[in-house]
Amino acid sequence: MGTKTISIREDLYKNLKSMKREDESFGDVVERLITKKREANLVDFFGVLKDNEVLSGLEEDTRRIRASSRFRI
Repeated sequence: MGTKTISIREDLYKNLKSMKREDESFGDVVERLITKKREANLVDFFGVLKDNEVLSGLEEDTRRIRASSRFRI
């Protein structure tokens, strides 16, 4: 497998370098980040809506829907 040289802005380089683990190459970091993005885990989003108005609205709507569905036959 060959290699390619790419150009990135200095701020992106610093950001990438800060994500780099001691035993990783920059290519390894890019691969890890790309793979991680494709393999999104729901656990990563746990608590995102905590203390958010949207969450309280969803909870109220859910209660209302569940209550109304008990009476349908």
